[in-house]
Amino acid sequence: MILTDELNSLRELVTRFAGEHVAPRTDLYQRTSFPEDLHSEFARENLYGIGIPVAYRGMGGGWLHMAVAGQALVESGLNLGVALSWLMHVLLSRFVFFGFGTDEQKFAYLPSLATGACTPCLAISEPGVGGHPAKLTTSALKEGRVYRITGEKAYLTNGPIADLYVVLAITSEHDSRKGYTAFIVPSGTPGLRRTEPLDLGFLRPCPHGGIVLDGCEVEEENILGLKGHAYPDVALAFRRIEDVMMMAPFVGGARAQLSLITKALGAGGEQLDRGTASLLGEAASTIDSLEVLAYEAANLLDQYRIDHPGLTSMALFMRQTAGTIQERISEIVQTSGIDPGQPFRALAHDIDSSLRIAANVARITREKLGRSLLC
Repeated sequence: MILTDELNSLRELVTRFAGEHVAPRTDLYQRTSFPEDLHSEFARENLYGIGIPVAYRGMGGGWLHMAVAGQALVESGLNLGVALSWLMHVLLSRFVFFGFGTDEQKFAYLPSLATGACTPCLAISEPGVGGHPAKLTTSALKEGRVYRITGEKAYLTNGPIADLYVVLAITSEHDSRKGYTAFIVPSGTPGLRRTEPLDLGFLRPCPHGGIVLDGCEVEEENILGLKGHAYPDVALAFRRIEDVMMMAPFVGGARAQLSLITKALGAGGEQLDRGTASLLGEAASTIDSLEVLAYEAANLLDQYRIDHPGLTSMALFMRQTAGTIQERISEIVQTSGIDPGQPFRALAHDIDSSLRIAANVARITREKLGRSLLC
């Protein structure tokens, strides 16, 4: 895909930003909390405003803008965890708050989200059960115009630093089918407390943690979207968007790894053995192809939201392709005997671990797709 001048300018901006403020920081590989000074730098460049209209103090743009920025952030910043924390912020701002918010909610929250004054967090998963809709127990009981939310959420990206939690809670149950509603719950709400932050062992310094809600009271005006429809409208849809939008950062990480490998191999391509040269070429061409797919998938989101029938298949194929790229990169390092350095090792570990996290979900999706062919 040929990028417009606007998108090229954005890529140049993020490339410069990542090279100056992210790549030089070796402390990021050990941190489990997002540095406040780095957060301030993101806010100063208005990078949290990508995808939010200018009317709400954002930078404008859409999903393709976020994909271009996400790739450049990892490719030049050499850190996937930083990009994940930023990406979850902008995805939630655009998809949840801008996509489902009322006019009043948009004007109340989007300017703070765009400027980085507020950090959002999607709170779906629970301890021991993940995000399985039949096993979630957090509930919201209505008392007049107030809802009282009780339960615990876990494994939350940006959970320890969030100012606004979008909490999915049960508001109805008929014939064992639960109806979920999304509520905006500010971090200062009485009865809400954060649990201890989690160290996943990868994706540092992206913070993860949980919250306990002990009878938290929120107004009916805090409902996002349709009451009782939050699981399909928010949870399932956001998972598909996340699957698509993570691919551009994976491309950035793969390009960064390849650059570190070629630097370690040194100049003098004529001295490179044919096997290694072939693996390098295969990796490079596959990365180029994945970039085209990642940008086109983001472009489809801009045109059709999540309704395009090919997005699920594209996401599955892109995930498989990202895994193939990592296998080739690992093979190059093993056969050549080089050590590309700590940034390379961190990127490889983060991408491999990220691909494993949702491997079961991808398997189930493939099975459903396969069974659908027989109907």
